Amino acid sequence: MKKFSKILALVCALMMVAGLAAGCQSTPAAEPTATPEATATPEATVAPETSPEASNEPAPEESAAATPTLDAIRQRGTLILGTESTYPPFEFIVVENGESKGVGFDVSLAEIIAEKLGVELVTSEMAFDSLIPALQAGTIDIAASVTPTQERKEAVDFSDNYYDTTNCFVVRIAEKDNFTAQESFAGKTIGAQLGTAQNTLVTDVLTDSKNLILPKCSTLIQELKTGNIDAICLEKPVADTYVAAHAADLAVCPFEMPVEEGGVAIPVAKGKEDLIAFINDVIAELKANGEMQRIYDEAVTLAIDQIGEE
Repeated sequence: MKKFSKILALVCALMMVAGLAAGCQSTPAAEPTATPEATATPEATVAPETSPEASNEPAPEESAAATPTLDAIRQRGTLILGTESTYPPFEFIVVENGESKGVGFDVSLAEIIAEKLGVELVTSEMAFDSLIPALQAGTIDIAASVTPTQERKEAVDFSDNYYDTTNCFVVRIAEKDNFTAQESFAGKTIGAQLGTAQNTLVTDVLTDSKNLILPKCSTLIQELKTGNIDAICLEKPVADTYVAAHAADLAVCPFEMPVEEGGVAIPVAKGKEDLIAFINDVIAELKANGEMQRIYDEAVTLAIDQIGEE
């Protein structure tokens, strides 16, 4: 009996030790039951493709297309200037080493523009009324000494004016004081260069006068000196240059006819905004540093000497 009691006590003690050991172990937390919403992998949200037609935003310009005209001129290596070279001091012909060469205010300005572009200037001689068609056809890049009238602005784009001027009349010196008002030209024959703003003024405004429209200013001067016409309508710098070269025979009369579009600018074909911006920067720089006036004065002196020798 005593022996049985000891055995029973030993069994109880072993059971107590086993219970304590079990209580010291961590019981893992029950895993939550996953719902379909929590376990499903969400699909990636894909934005619908926007077609160019559906987009209201303009496509960004590529940097390579920012200066297409300038790039093309640089690649070609030349800037082509269209001129009609009987329009001193803007453009005229001199003979150097037995060869004719186009020079003048416009040519000097174009040479500076070409130099800043890193190319050579090439001049293309043509009738004045062919300049704008040549720009539109792409056979020249810029043209010389063109007044930016509203009609011309519909055909080509213009730089800022690089020289401001007005319209005046060259007459024989003995008749200078006979022309003091618009009415003074009634019944007279007035000459102008074909295709110019002065051509339009003579034919559309001075309707009480007769007119003679010719391609070259030099021919008009001869017509005036020989008495075949009574006056020539010219831009004042051109009139002053011819008169200075023919001081014994010709004069500028007191009457002038300024126009709203007066002055000269550089035309280029439509859509060449990069070229216009480049030219405007050059014009602004040359005006600011006095170089524009210097090349003008130089051209006047050279033109008077050249015409006087003809």
